[in-house]
Amino acid sequence: MQDQDQISEDSREWRGAHPALWIAIFGILIAFAWEMLQLPFYQSGGLSPAEAARRCGLASFGDAGIMVAAYLGASVGSGKTPWLVDWPISRFVVFLGIGLAITAMVEVLAVGADWGWSYSAIMPLVPGTKIGLIPIAMWVAVPTASLWLARRLGTGPR
Repeated sequence: MQDQDQISEDSREWRGAHPALWIAIFGILIAFAWEMLQLPFYQSGGLSPAEAARRCGLASFGDAGIMVAAYLGASVGSGKTPWLVDWPISRFVVFLGIGLAITAMVEVLAVGADWGWSYSAIMPLVPGTKIGLIPIAMWVAVPTASLWLARRLGTGPR
């Protein structure tokens, strides 16, 4: 009996629920942890722990929505097999690009808006912009981890 790690990439196929479901589930969970850890980089206005958790939970659902939208956008023209099975670099770059573009737009619109959020003094900015570096880093780390976990769960031997 072969160990999962010994199975060649060519023998993988998708099993179970659509990759977008697993990306959303892992995305929400990982993003929630990230959102809680990045709180010092935002002005919290003395939020209670419960209110901070509620807001981070809502943000995590938004993050997962962006991940699913980026995955589906990167899937256009990929055929019947989910691209996550083979994980071609071109689709992964498109996935990251879509997510980064959406994240940058959300940050530009939300920072300082009445309905949005504000950065604290310790938030590093992307050079030449008013966009926080932490949300940009989040959009590389969290979605990559979510894709990886979704792939590990969703692929297996034929």
